[in-house]
Amino acid sequence: MGVRGRATGLRRASVLAALLVNAAHAYAPPATRRPRRAPGVTVAKYRGPKQEMDYLDVLADGSDAWRLDDDIIGTLNRGGVGVIPTDTSYSFVARVDSKAAVQRLLALKGDENRKKPLSLLCADLGTIDEYTRYTSKRTFKLLKAALPGPYTMILPASEALPRMIYKGGARRWKRDTVGVRIPDDPVCAHILSQVDGPLFCSSVPTSDDGDQLVCRLPLEGDAQTWCALVDFVVDAGARPIEGSTVYDLASDDAPAILREGLGPPVH
Repeated sequence: MGVRGRATGLRRASVLAALLVNAAHAYAPPATRRPRRAPGVTVAKYRGPKQEMDYLDVLADGSDAWRLDDDIIGTLNRGGVGVIPTDTSYSFVARVDSKAAVQRLLALKGDENRKKPLSLLCADLGTIDEYTRYTSKRTFKLLKAALPGPYTMILPASEALPRMIYKGGARRWKRDTVGVRIPDDPVCAHILSQVDGPLFCSSVPTSDDGDQLVCRLPLEGDAQTWCALVDFVVDAGARPIEGSTVYDLASDDAPAILREGLGPPVH
């Protein structure tokens, strides 16, 4: 075979090889891409006795809170339980309409605190209006003046509140009232604006010396107990340990302060 014949044969072989490669690519299944985490969010994994926990650091001013959307919002919407910051403390949270998540939240409270009521974290006054019943203009003015802020407002519960909490073996909401909050915290506010509905909450416990047992890595002491039972922790830095100021607005009587906390009296 002459030089020209060999060159022609090589060209044909190259073209055939290229066609075979293209065909293989065309019929190959698409590659599975691993999701990329946005830079600036520190994610650590703590593997407890039963599950793996996401530990995420964000800025206290909420400027990078949008980076929580995939991990935290997705977990909450799927019925997860976690820890988020508020303007008064860190709190265990769960979706209000997830029965399994609420039972996990009650278990986290422990036997001594299980009978204490859960509060409702709300994104806005419209959400409070949906889950409570009030008609007093005075109550509305007080809510508008105090919220967002370090206050818990006790109001009559509406029928929208799921009847899922056990009392005497019956699954029902065991109280005629519910405490509602709109925290003045940018990280918490972002989470509430993105999740599907309000969140039940309960404060993370404190140690004997008054420090809140915020879940830090490496885990030490009592924090190991509850950290193994949550799906995630959002760490936005130090938070005050003092609780919210609690107002009783459940009756037609004048508003009464049941507990003095971070919030000053509202007039």
